[in-house]
Amino acid sequence: MAKYYIKSNTLEIIYSTHKGPIDAACDAVWELNDNDVLDEYMYIDERGYRDYTNADKHTKVYKSENILIQAGWNMDKGE
Repeated sequence: MAKYYIKSNTLEIIYSTHKGPIDAACDAVWELNDNDVLDEYMYIDERGYRDYTNADKHTKVYKSENILIQAGWNMDKGE
């Protein structure tokens, strides 16, 4: 079982699962609360929290918007 450290701005979740990193991130975004803010990217790593300052070739980096859409969030901006 993998243990993923998922980070995007104020969102920081440790998630243990048999799923892959994208599916883990999709599950993690359902833990967001009204005070959380996401960056443009989500950083997923098995070695600890990463962000743009310390991500490396082993860190999975995905656009936050793509993860939210894949997780089933409605991204309608009210237009």
